[in-house]
Amino acid sequence: MIKRLCYVPLSALMAVFCFSCMTDEKDDPVPEDVAPVIEWIDSKMRTNYLWYTDIPERSKLDYKQEPDAFFTKLLSSKDGKMKNDTHYYYSTIIKKKEATKAYQGDDLSLGFEYQYYYIQDLKKYALRVLYIIPDSPASEEDIRRGDWIYEINGSPVSDALIAQLNSGAEIQLGISDKRDSKISRQPTLSARAVEDSPVYLSKVIRSGNKRIGYLVYNHFTAGPKEDGTDETFNNELRTVFAQFKGEQPDEFILDLRYNGGGIVTSSQLLATMLAPESALDDVFCKLTYNGQSGAQKEYTLKLAKDYMTSGVQGANLNLKRLYVITSSRTASASEAVINGLKPYMEVILVGEQTEGKNVGSVAYDDDRFEWELHPIVCALSNRAGFSDYAGGFPPDHACSEAEESTFTELGDNDEYLLHKVVQLITTGSFPTDQTSLRATTDRPDIIPLGSSLDRRKAHGVILPASYGR
Repeated sequence: MIKRLCYVPLSALMAVFCFSCMTDEKDDPVPEDVAPVIEWIDSKMRTNYLWYTDIPERSKLDYKQEPDAFFTKLLSSKDGKMKNDTHYYYSTIIKKKEATKAYQGDDLSLGFEYQYYYIQDLKKYALRVLYIIPDSPASEEDIRRGDWIYEINGSPVSDALIAQLNSGAEIQLGISDKRDSKISRQPTLSARAVEDSPVYLSKVIRSGNKRIGYLVYNHFTAGPKEDGTDETFNNELRTVFAQFKGEQPDEFILDLRYNGGGIVTSSQLLATMLAPESALDDVFCKLTYNGQSGAQKEYTLKLAKDYMTSGVQGANLNLKRLYVITSSRTASASEAVINGLKPYMEVILVGEQTEGKNVGSVAYDDDRFEWELHPIVCALSNRAGFSDYAGGFPPDHACSEAEESTFTELGDNDEYLLHKVVQLITTGSFPTDQTSLRATTDRPDIIPLGSSLDRRKAHGVILPASYGR
């Protein structure tokens, strides 16, 4: 089985920011003859880790361990959460050669994202296609959202075969239109580098006398190049909002169901363009650090007018209310947008309870070593000081796209979750009858095991290393 991993990603805006090792008079010094990489990990964590006081005393640690094992021994029980009887941590250490780009752009990709399931009544493993990335191998073949993949290269889906999907070799997929496992198509495709813009879809829906803006935004990434200067995706977002402004929507739906986080400055930009005009130049998010070594204890991000119009001209929609489509994968920077806007406007959540990741990370790198550290370094709160959403934000109206037996394409007016939100906006009441759209009584008894979205580095609130320092 694939276990869900929380990869705390790098960002183009993350720079190496080294601190001298803090001296702790109450703790033993680093033992002699310790490998430089272990000493570096120890120093970085004791200086920057949010829960540094929970790190064991040096006399209680084994400094001869491998770097990843040693790093894990430093982590606090407050870091991350329990899932399926296993504690998984938000702070991570990864080898540079295993790093995955924040937006998948420089990695080989077939061009579709999927959910991995075990289907109990069929006793089979399967992948279900969540969406297709434009201008990708999958977009050029007969692959659609909602397809069930039961075979890879002629064999039943398995962990080992899933690992081959982005290898670059030719892959033949056995696809069924329904969950009954009867193969109807067998397209062959090869992975290649794909530019995956977070601005997946934007449109204005006219329903009754309402003009409703709709945006599917899948990760918070400023641009495809991780050099700290690329604003390609942010500029695309600005352009889309300038277009929305011209349409003058009465209401707005932000679809974050597949958005697990990313760079905090992109969430700041999105929130700035959604917020009421009266909130501009006020607080978006406060980052609270451990305050050691003379570092700044708190850093404040604002709903900044100048950031909205930097480079390409964006636009503030001056909304009084926002509808957000959420899932259990809605996390981190996505939740920061929800939390950051709540003091200024009505934010209505439709879908599932969000992940509950109210902390941020920074990447630390050193040319001497093959490892990257991604420790949690700060807690997030909004203008009102609210930070208590580690359990996630519950939906105001609960439903899940897993309830529908047939996926309609994202953006289609009949797509399950979008249709429900539009009905809520136009009628004032939320449709609770699941059969009002399509029969769902044939929903299979399926167990989710993981998702391709889990490999994306844009999981978490990613901070430029200079923030708060």
